[in-house]
Amino acid sequence: METEANVTNCTTNNTAHGAVDKYSSMSMILYTYFLPLIVCIGMVGNLLSIYLILVDKAMRAVSSSMFLVSLLAADTGMLLSLLLVWLEVLGYPLNHLPVVCPINVYLSYVFGFLAIW
Repeated sequence: METEANVTNCTTNNTAHGAVDKYSSMSMILYTYFLPLIVCIGMVGNLLSIYLILVDKAMRAVSSSMFLVSLLAADTGMLLSLLLVWLEVLGYPLNHLPVVCPINVYLSYVFGFLAIW
């Protein structure tokens, strides 16, 4: 009787473990291929929006446009930080270098201040 319970538990655990492996590999594929695509599209859109706002003289005079530029700059900084994390998953641990981590923290404060400003 005790042996049957152990076999049942092992079968249940293997099935659950297989499902976890399936979702883990699926999330790793999404993380590896779709994250850089999202980052690239976001960076192009943000930089294009910043450029278009700063080129138009009438839009530079409006305070809400300058607020939008600061939000776009903050979002671009966050996308760059996300790109560093993505590179770390690929095997390039740039975030753990002695210089990059403090710079990343400093820039997150700067971009956070830009978003508030």
